[in-house]
Amino acid sequence: MSKLHPSYAALLAALLPVVLAGQAKKVEAPTGVVTGQVSCSDTNAPARFAVVTLERVPEEKESTAAKAKPNWQDGEVSMNATATTDLEGRFVIDKVPVGRYFVVAILSGYMGPLARFDHDDLKKVSAETRKEMLRLVPTVNVEAGQAAQVAIRLDHASELGGTVLYDDGSPAIHLKVNLLRKTRTGEIVSMDGMMIPGFGSQVDTDDRGRYRIIGVPPGEYSLSASIHLERVAFAGLIGNEGISINSSSDGGGEVSVYSGNKFRRKEAKVTKVGEGEQLGGLDITIPLAGLHRVQGTVTAKRDGHPLNRARVALLYENDGIEAQFADIDGEGNFALPHVPEDRYLLRVTGAQDVEMVWQSPGTWEEEKTLKKYGQVEMPLLVQADMTSLELAVPELTAAKAPAP
Repeated sequence: MSKLHPSYAALLAALLPVVLAGQAKKVEAPTGVVTGQVSCSDTNAPARFAVVTLERVPEEKESTAAKAKPNWQDGEVSMNATATTDLEGRFVIDKVPVGRYFVVAILSGYMGPLARFDHDDLKKVSAETRKEMLRLVPTVNVEAGQAAQVAIRLDHASELGGTVLYDDGSPAIHLKVNLLRKTRTGEIVSMDGMMIPGFGSQVDTDDRGRYRIIGVPPGEYSLSASIHLERVAFAGLIGNEGISINSSSDGGGEVSVYSGNKFRRKEAKVTKVGEGEQLGGLDITIPLAGLHRVQGTVTAKRDGHPLNRARVALLYENDGIEAQFADIDGEGNFALPHVPEDRYLLRVTGAQDVEMVWQSPGTWEEEKTLKKYGQVEMPLLVQADMTSLELAVPELTAAKAPAP
């Protein structure tokens, strides 16, 4: 029998433990099972098709041991932290890593326990917030190979409603009504991104201008109704070709009216909402008489030719907050159709001459920018329609060469 060269034998001896280790079966982290039932406190009936999710209870103090624990966010453990209740309100979540968890149930119209906490507090949990969460949110301890049980009762959340009308008394149909929340600092902010599952902060008005927002957590709120122009085209209404619908919109055509019939968010009326309150009569009237059309053309100051690329913004004069905006069309025209009476600055930015090149029949793309222009603005007092504005933008001067 031939013998291995001593150097090969040494290499084999070094690699063998690595190969064997790679073939060894990966040891899975210990897991348990969470089971339970969810019911509604107002009806005592099962909470059918509620979503139940587990959130690990944060440690009181960050430590190496705490960071080393497996969790669903770091990819070390299979994510299986959510279940849907059956017709009896029961649920089962298996393969749950060992640890302590908050158990959160979500059902439209009912208040999940996390809705009682400020969004910023949930992003970074302090010791005080952690203590309050442990008092209000159901928890469960998961042990290896064991089934932990929990019972959850959901309270009905608050509801807000009202009617949106134009100032001539006609209903404002199919308008977006948004719920806005007052923060601890007194700022009125959008609910977007606050991640309150089961709660919709935007609804449409019906054929009578009515709206209803359900699942509202306790807090202080304002409302806004938004007018937004949308171009809609139909084809095939008659015949067997089928209906085709095409829509497009421009953010510059939007204006919002806030609680108290105000055009400025900072002036909006605030309503305090408690747990389970049903508040109606939160009406909004849109003062059409106070809205005017502002339109015009953006041209080059040197020779007066219309540009084909620019952004026109309308800013409130007293604080510089942008009220509305519009992009010019290919002939330099812009239009802001719903401008409230106020003092503004009308500002043009990003002005350019752009050459468009046809790539194939029916399509085009920007090829290159021929010339860029500077910024220009003018003060504007809006008290009536203004339809013949012209904003002449200067050419950008070449930057001076740096001194040698």
